[in-house]
Amino acid sequence: MKTAALLLALATAGCSGATISSSQGSPSAASSPSPVTLSSCRLPFTTFTTTGFIGVPDGAFTADPSSATQPDRSRPGFVRTVASPALYGPEGTGQETYDWRFSRWLPVPHELVSPDGSQYAYSELIPNPASQGLGGPPPLGTLVHVVDVATGKDHIVDHSVDVLSAVTFRPEGIYLTQPTVLVNTVVPFYVWLLDPAARSAHKLLGGNSVGPGTNVFTDGTLWILASDPNNPKGTPQLLRVNLDDGSVSTWFQPTSMFAQFLGLDRLDQPIVSTFSGTNGDPGKTWVVTAASTLQPIADEGFSGQLVADSHGLWLTGNGVFLYPTGGPLHKVSTEVGGLLLGTCG
Repeated sequence: MKTAALLLALATAGCSGATISSSQGSPSAASSPSPVTLSSCRLPFTTFTTTGFIGVPDGAFTADPSSATQPDRSRPGFVRTVASPALYGPEGTGQETYDWRFSRWLPVPHELVSPDGSQYAYSELIPNPASQGLGGPPPLGTLVHVVDVATGKDHIVDHSVDVLSAVTFRPEGIYLTQPTVLVNTVVPFYVWLLDPAARSAHKLLGGNSVGPGTNVFTDGTLWILASDPNNPKGTPQLLRVNLDDGSVSTWFQPTSMFAQFLGLDRLDQPIVSTFSGTNGDPGKTWVVTAASTLQPIADEGFSGQLVADSHGLWLTGNGVFLYPTGGPLHKVSTEVGGLLLGTCG
């Protein structure tokens, strides 16, 4: 247990003024699809009603019928793919990604696909027969599944008495956390790392709340944009939590009231959008290169989670954008209000 004093660390984490680097020059964001020549690829995307691809560079969205799923009759809240072999996963729009290695849709977010694309993970809560809905006894624990994409074989690799969610499948293993909906200043927050090959898990963190907030894992590190539990209406802080010793450092605290943690670039640097809340303010987007050190990407903000690949950073907001390494930002599609579902291939 590494975080007996984690809540105290969050409450007292220092925050100095951020240094804004102008080495990249003034950021820009096109208001219409960019005429700049971009590499041709297809970007997995959902409009929340239809799933398919955005063509690059033309920006047109095309639905893909092969993304279809149907309910898993044996498990409420789960689905199976119509395409064979059947693949199982949690129900919900945005709970899918496209696996370029096997040219098929998977019923989980891209964060839960193994780095080589051959497997994916998902978690399943064990129902409590005594539960009558809200206010009833909690689930009896969690099953973690790993599925082979090529064959559809579904393996249970962990059975825990804790209520956990699989959130990320990385080279070092599968990160499990307490579900965000259960995180508050009373319920402890846990992080486990599961080795799917060995079918063994060990606790990295187990103590007081570190959220709620958007979180992303890298090897040995938890990034989270979280409010101070003692001041939930205050501005959030981007925190770096060391999973080896539980230490917490503040990397960025916006002066604006609203912020969105979009994810990490391919160098594992956090990308954050900030908004003042003033009517008509488009916001700004930054890369946090070091503690309290920012570089601008765009003179507007974005929402949802970014996708980083060899093309650059894919972002959603007032359209779909690509920020290639070093910039500038290009608007590649006018599609608004959807989610990115994987890398562009």
